[in-house]
This record gives sequence, structure tokens and C-alpha cells, in this order.
Amino acid sequence: MTTNEPILTISVAAKLLNIHPRTIMLYERTKLFSPHRTNTQRRMFSDKDLEELQFIKFLTQKNGINLQGVKTVLEAISIAEKGGVNLKSLLFPNFKAEKLF
Repeated sequence: MTTNEPILTISVAAKLLNIHPRTIMLYERTKLFSPHRTNTQRRMFSDKDLEELQFIKFLTQKNGINLQGVKTVLEAISIAEKGGVNLKSLLFPNFKAEKLF
């Protein structure tokens, strides 16, 4: 399995992350995260998706950043990565994604 291969359902992903499936849906609705969709519109998650969700959870629960702030942080990280700067590790050196499965 590659890290980008979506194989987990939303209920399994939520259980692994110890969050409610509705929380993942909220992240999607606020455009913080976009899961893979099957032809029948079922959400599917990869290992890489779980890492992204862990980071969002880290920002909200450990750092107290609201969802609009998380969106700004994620956009800044994306822009910095395009310029070759790993802003994520510079700003949040204590974040370590766990291997969940």
C-alpha cells in the first residue's frame, strides 16, 4: 500500500484519530481538508490523509487555533513549501504524526 492509496472509511479514520466523524466532515466543509471520493461519493482516506487530519487536530486541540486560523496556517505552509521552506517544522517542531495502522 502506498501512503496515498485511500482505503479507510470515515468511521475507521475517525476511530483511529479519536475524533467524531462529524468533526472530519466539519474540516471538509470549512475546506481544511478534502478526502478522496468514490464513484458513489463515499469518503475514503489514505495514510497521508490521516497525517493531515492529525496536524489539523494538533493545531486545534493542542494549540487552541480556531478553524479560520488553521486555514490560514495551512495556506501559509503550502505557499512556503512551494518556495522550498518547510514552515510546518519551523513553526511546529513538536508535531510528530503517529503511525496509526
